[in-house]
Amino acid sequence: MCGIVGILDHKKQPDQGELDRFTDSLAHRGPDGRGTWTGEGIGLGHRRLAILDLTDTGKCPMPYGDNNRWWITYNGEIYNFIELRRELEEMGHRFRSETDTEVIAAAYAEWGKECLLRFNGMWAFAIWDTQEKTLFLARDRFGIKPLYYTPLGNRFAFASEMKAFRQLNDFQSGVNDQALKAYLDDPKAAEGKTDQTPLKDVFKLQPGCCMTIKPHKEPQVERWWETSDHYPEVPEDYPEQVEKLRELFLDSVRLRMRSDVSIGSCLSGGIDSSGVVGALALLHRQNKGLERSPSEWQKAFVATFPGSAIDEREYAEEVIQLTGAKPYYWLFDGEKAVRNTVDVIWAHESIYQGNMVPIWATYRELRNDGTVVTLDGHGADEMLGGYIWYFDETWKTLNRKLYDDFHQALPTLLRNFDRSAMAHGVEIRTPYLDWRLVTYIHALPPEAKIGKGFTKRILRDALEGIIPDRIRQRRLKMGFSSPMVEWFNGGMASLILDTIEHPLWKGSPFWNAEAITDEIRHKTSHHLWKDSEKSKISKFWLYINAVLWFRVFIDGENPDNLRML
Repeated sequence: MCGIVGILDHKKQPDQGELDRFTDSLAHRGPDGRGTWTGEGIGLGHRRLAILDLTDTGKCPMPYGDNNRWWITYNGEIYNFIELRRELEEMGHRFRSETDTEVIAAAYAEWGKECLLRFNGMWAFAIWDTQEKTLFLARDRFGIKPLYYTPLGNRFAFASEMKAFRQLNDFQSGVNDQALKAYLDDPKAAEGKTDQTPLKDVFKLQPGCCMTIKPHKEPQVERWWETSDHYPEVPEDYPEQVEKLRELFLDSVRLRMRSDVSIGSCLSGGIDSSGVVGALALLHRQNKGLERSPSEWQKAFVATFPGSAIDEREYAEEVIQLTGAKPYYWLFDGEKAVRNTVDVIWAHESIYQGNMVPIWATYRELRNDGTVVTLDGHGADEMLGGYIWYFDETWKTLNRKLYDDFHQALPTLLRNFDRSAMAHGVEIRTPYLDWRLVTYIHALPPEAKIGKGFTKRILRDALEGIIPDRIRQRRLKMGFSSPMVEWFNGGMASLILDTIEHPLWKGSPFWNAEAITDEIRHKTSHHLWKDSEKSKISKFWLYINAVLWFRVFIDGENPDNLRML
């Protein structure tokens, strides 16, 4: 898990100083080391978060092949790298490191872009072929790991985060008005609908896509993965469907336990995160097939909200008691957390909704504890109808709504969690997003997902004996949100009042500032916001967020200036 960058220059050797700045702008993603490499017309950079093979042999950019033909820079984890390595060794490949990085390079050397179908994991990587002078970029099936690119005349650059491009000599910050409007209109889906970003001329390589750049030719983007093309056959009998899901889920967790450092989990007390912690405990007791797994897996990080309706500590404690996990409780302090608003805008580099501050802060606590790998429960809701609105009759049409929501809404969630965690150098692993599990769930009939009065019906049944029944049968779903009403009335007030006086607010074409400014000023100044106005506050926050984003990422204003408000 790391930060990667690259510069392809068709006319000259990339400048080393520029490449160094480009690389080190992502130091937060990889605090354990750095590396750069330049060849004829190419420069690759890497910031390392050391998870597998902690020695120098695991450093990137990494060469592979005769005369170091291929060079790779890589962000992610290929969980089945052990099995792939054995297969490649039988074919004559030899390895110098104990990393999955080298396995990717060997797989590409052997199978070309078809290697992607063999990987089980999350990734964004670039491979430079020194013989063919070809650059190959690829992103994982569901977009767990980010990859952005920008054409720069005779040059082409890519990076794990958009803000890294600010370090390039010829990059000009600008706004993509169409994309920014999409993020304001529907922030949950905008990330998954297009390859455009709010930054002009900066694009994201879409999930399940790869790109090839050959000499004197335009970049060619192609989709290598479409979930619906890979549906397996599912048992007709429901109990057999449950057993197969349980088998796939446990194997997914088993693979994601592969690490040369200790691992932990973020535990909310909900079904999904409880399932992960319960599976870790079960696999540890069984002690079967746990190759390359650490002995320390028991840490469970619980964010608590005392006195709040969203506090789930009592449920998390039931899971801890059953599994023997070691609890680490973090008390959410709204007054302190609100001070991190600008830090979160900088980390997320896009328009986000108001619940990202506690998530960002939770991963900061993990890092402060020394935990850099966490197995979390993201993705299950979007596949299995985990929200109450799926009880509407429309969910019965083709499984189509769940399929669309998974592929359109999930990328935003994954972006938010990636930025929140990697801002502190923490790796998130997502067992529910194992491609075998995803395709199996999408192939199931609707009544297996929502039925008998429950959302996520089949997951609840598959987790019997793995998590406490009280949690397995919970109907109430709690969101992980910020106290935006309190913040508008208090801790965020000075930032809000400063923002609505800014020329960018008053002159914006995306909202009618004249119609809403007086209300915001009056209610914020006199602490008059009410709980019944949460939806209005959420919309206003998107507008305020957009102004702050513009000031930092377009105007280049120092974030420290905004932190003082």
